[in-house]
Amino acid sequence: MNQWLARAVNLAAIRDTDELVEKYAAELREELGLHAVCVLLPSADGRRLVTQYEGNELSWAVDDFENPFAHVLQNPEPKLLDEKDRLYWLSDAAFCTLIKDIGHGESVLIQPLLPDTPSVHLLVVLMGKTIELSNLMQSETWLEFSKFFALQWQVASGIERQLDKESVLTESIARIRQEERAREMSVRVRTQLIGNSDVMQQVREQVITAAQSGLTVLIQGETGTGKELAAQAVHNMSSRSNKPFVAINCAAIPENLLESELFGYERGAFSGADKAKKGLLAEADGGTLFLDEIGDMSVMLQAKLLRMLETRKFRPVGAKDEIHSDFRLVAATHVHLREQVERNQFRSDLYYRLNQYPLDLPSLAERKEDLSELTLHFIDAYNKSRGTEVTGIRYAALKFLREYDFPGNVRELRNLIEFSCAQTNSGEEIDIMSFGKRTFHKKTRGGKNSSSKTEKEHPFSQIKNLRQALLNYEAAIIKSRLELYDGNKTKTAVSLNLPKRTLAHKCRKLEIQ
Repeated sequence: MNQWLARAVNLAAIRDTDELVEKYAAELREELGLHAVCVLLPSADGRRLVTQYEGNELSWAVDDFENPFAHVLQNPEPKLLDEKDRLYWLSDAAFCTLIKDIGHGESVLIQPLLPDTPSVHLLVVLMGKTIELSNLMQSETWLEFSKFFALQWQVASGIERQLDKESVLTESIARIRQEERAREMSVRVRTQLIGNSDVMQQVREQVITAAQSGLTVLIQGETGTGKELAAQAVHNMSSRSNKPFVAINCAAIPENLLESELFGYERGAFSGADKAKKGLLAEADGGTLFLDEIGDMSVMLQAKLLRMLETRKFRPVGAKDEIHSDFRLVAATHVHLREQVERNQFRSDLYYRLNQYPLDLPSLAERKEDLSELTLHFIDAYNKSRGTEVTGIRYAALKFLREYDFPGNVRELRNLIEFSCAQTNSGEEIDIMSFGKRTFHKKTRGGKNSSSKTEKEHPFSQIKNLRQALLNYEAAIIKSRLELYDGNKTKTAVSLNLPKRTLAHKCRKLEIQ
């Protein structure tokens, strides 16, 4: 009795079911000198009994009476299978695997546990000498020990199920929060990078991915495409959003001053350094450093920047000791850095260090479908900053803008809309006249803004049919005037000094809709 009590104490502190089963089997083998001990546990759905035996996972259906365990579950009484009894169950492959090492004069004892809880199927299988197993069936102490194990297993299983539920709940909450954060970030970046075109939706997705990646981001795009806005969005969407966003335009600062701006300097480091100055690298500690137009940085400074990116340490001008700064770098350029590398104008090692997450911004010409949304955004921004009420833009003016290539991209559009708003009275819409004397050239396929010399000197040299040319010219005038008045034929007729009926006749004749 005392030895069983001591072995029960060994089980009492165990809360892991796998460890508990292993310890229970080991205690039985040691105490009883058995050949093998297997505990058959219920599967998650309760439809099968499962055990691990010598590296094999064996299982039996609880309602398949081709195995002896289903019979014990139906009639929860111990079953002793001697050599003769085992012959009846040799058609069950899993059972044969379980008893393959049993010797002559040995039997199998199947003992049900927790008989008062029919929803829990728990069996212990003992393999050893027949005489010892027969005597064991009469032992109350080992049955009490096994009952204690079964109760401990039930408690540990309940704890594990509860922990699993809590884990699933925690994961579910984390997933919901992650989805909410993704939606919030999508809305936030939507207010910074405006446009509903496919290409801009892809850019916004890339910005969110780049922000969460923590990698160095290289933004490339034409002048005026919004590279600094994209960099700010990367910072705002990242885990560093509550830290500084420090920006510097490498092309706007002379080379001899750029180094001191980046690294800072000590008092007396050079003529005019009356006091120490903290560099931008130090100011960006914990946050994001944005280096705009990095393609214009000198090769010498590129080397220093590369070392600093590798070590996160730098030495202010005139200082003896190095300073550490933990920042995330976002760089931008309007030039093709890869071409700069090939021409030996930009260090290849720095290029690859910067190009961890490349982000290409499209030109406005590549996303003309966003022009209307951008225009209305700039009008709204102008109204809020100036206290005006420009109500929008007329269709004819918007159509006119769509035919322009905007070499200055979104920045040029913003400047044009702000100028046009200044030319428009409150309560009115921007029209073509609001653009003033600004000229709009269309690019040719070759990228030039003007036609050949012969066409300039002889503008009518290509005309082969005078009558058709006159009709085309007349149709163009009428179409332009209709667009100006948003299709209002009455105003169009008055502006052209034509009767309305005559205008309608010409529209039918010239097939003008």
